[in-house]
Amino acid sequence: MGEPIASNNLYFFAASKDTVRFDQTVNKLSKRYLFDEEIIPTVYKFYVERDLHELAFDYIKKAKEYLIESGTPISSIVQTIIDTSITSEVLESIKKSLVNIRSIKAKDLPLTTPDIVNDKVILSEFILHEIVQASKVLLDKIQGIKTIPHEDRYNDLLLATLKLRFQIWAWSIHDQARKGSSPTGKSAGETDITIEAGNITIALFEALILTGKDKTATQKHVLKSFSYAKNLDRYYMIIYFKGAITAFDTTWISYKQDVSTSAFTTTFVFDTAKDFEDLSSKFDEVNHLKVAKSVHGNNIEMYHIMINLSE
Repeated sequence: MGEPIASNNLYFFAASKDTVRFDQTVNKLSKRYLFDEEIIPTVYKFYVERDLHELAFDYIKKAKEYLIESGTPISSIVQTIIDTSITSEVLESIKKSLVNIRSIKAKDLPLTTPDIVNDKVILSEFILHEIVQASKVLLDKIQGIKTIPHEDRYNDLLLATLKLRFQIWAWSIHDQARKGSSPTGKSAGETDITIEAGNITIALFEALILTGKDKTATQKHVLKSFSYAKNLDRYYMIIYFKGAITAFDTTWISYKQDVSTSAFTTTFVFDTAKDFEDLSSKFDEVNHLKVAKSVHGNNIEMYHIMINLSE
């Protein structure tokens, strides 16, 4: 059956309430026929009649995009549908969907998130994307916090940003070291942070500050991550670089060398065959960041994000 005939059949299927054949036909039509101005009101109305309000809204939104891209003038009838498409039913449906997101397992959540928010579909990279975005916010705000005397406040800002991004999914961040405060106030820059979903720890990240090559500090923190939580699939290292700007690249190289030669236990041994995988190209506008992944033991992932905070 050709598309012109199939498109015309939609009128009959909608009138006879034949939802099965209506949906089958819609799924087979190309944009040219699915978003034809003559058929748009029928498709939209039939979705609404079936209480498929989100689907109706998505359809009219895509129809508008197609008509604009193809240079087709939008009729007054279709424009009226577009203008009135955000109904109370649509808003309530979206609200319910957002509520349901909180009950989705962490590993499945990346598949439900719009690409414009986070386009990574694997949980490890999904979390990495959130950390990268929070790091970019940190860099944007850096001038405003340079006067704060304690370096660990960089970590506070990063965590605050992540907490805001994670809230909608009912994920939480827990600072394992904040049992009290020290006289100097320096603790958050060297602390274990866990990310939890439904009281289940799904990731851990460790933060440290480097001004240049520091094998002792680097290996201490990397090994500490694995010793704190031994049953996770993903770990994250956040490195705040505070040295001379000219030493940023060389510090990143030496950091990776120091990590790879750390005295890992057999369970978390560094995979020298895979070495470090550079992930910077997977993200936009990360000139002031270094992003890489290493693999340990039985395919355990550790992600490394170095943030350039040099003057």
